[in-house]
Amino acid sequence: MQIINRALLRELTTTTLAVAFIFVALFMVVSMVKILAKAAAGSFPAKFIFTMLGLQTVEILSLMLPLAFYIGLLITLGRWYQDNEMTVLAACGVGLTQLLRPVLLIAGGFAVVVTLLAFYLAPIATRLVAQIKQDDSSRYEAGAITPGVFNEILGSDKTREGGVYYVENIGSDGVMQKVFVATRRLDRQGIVVAKTGREVTDTASGDRFLVLENGVRYDGAPGQGDYRMIVFERYAIRIELPAPVLRHTSFHAMPTLKLLGDRDPGANAELHWRLSKPIALLLLTLFALVFAYTQPRRGRYVSLFVAIIAYFLYSNLLGVADAMLKRGRVPAELGLWWVHGLFLVLGVYLFWRRANNLPLLPVPRLFWKRAA
Repeated sequence: MQIINRALLRELTTTTLAVAFIFVALFMVVSMVKILAKAAAGSFPAKFIFTMLGLQTVEILSLMLPLAFYIGLLITLGRWYQDNEMTVLAACGVGLTQLLRPVLLIAGGFAVVVTLLAFYLAPIATRLVAQIKQDDSSRYEAGAITPGVFNEILGSDKTREGGVYYVENIGSDGVMQKVFVATRRLDRQGIVVAKTGREVTDTASGDRFLVLENGVRYDGAPGQGDYRMIVFERYAIRIELPAPVLRHTSFHAMPTLKLLGDRDPGANAELHWRLSKPIALLLLTLFALVFAYTQPRRGRYVSLFVAIIAYFLYSNLLGVADAMLKRGRVPAELGLWWVHGLFLVLGVYLFWRRANNLPLLPVPRLFWKRAA
């Protein structure tokens, strides 16, 4: 039995990690496109692209790992059925009931990792992502400017000055090359073209300025002929970045200990949602043991299709229950336990029928009288 357990551990772990790697790779490719688009739009500095990608991967990993283990177990046992290894094990007295214990032990190890991700690492990653998207401190001064992209200038209420600026290139020392600025102040508009420029922060007031050097300013009101041309050696424009917008709710980023002391329905729903991830991994193990069965001379795609449907039913019902819990339509004590309980009963019932070689769906026999 120890040889079987080691073989199961080795193959199941390898398959699960391979499936998880594929999921993570696909997610990173899709996320990279979105992050690059946001960085190009100036939502956050370009130097944080890979940091954002890594943090978002940590956020989603707690959802990917249970599905990866579920598919990994389906593939592993499906191959054992296809190669008649399960038939040989059954002839030796090792059936699904005997395999349940080692499979649950392996699932328990993955559940510990998912628990660590869901309760500790994912909230930290969410807080860091929100901080990167919100923070407009001095460390963003040079990083918030993206070469080749029009950046917005928000003026103060007193001067009502604002507009956009364009930078062709930024050197390693932070000096901007070939700067174009279009500003508006009261009813007058101006165009500024400068050879170089840099962002400077006033240490006393904390105000930020775009300081241009060696350029020309064209200033005037539309429809009038009083345009002026000013040649300057140094010209400063007060700028402010757009106000940051919080992309995540506070409950997603809240530490678990604070969630335990918060009586808000949203905090309770977030706590149950985090707890549902390792529980779902354990419950899906029962369904994988049931749906991995395939007849040697038939394909296993039908069972795999049914297994995926069962997963989506479970995950979607959890999502619906989570939304109901946030709105207070479900008692806080009940939480998401009724969904887990429903699928636990269903999983145990299906496992019992599979272990006893019974059809998963009992079909009553119909007796037809023979025609006279």
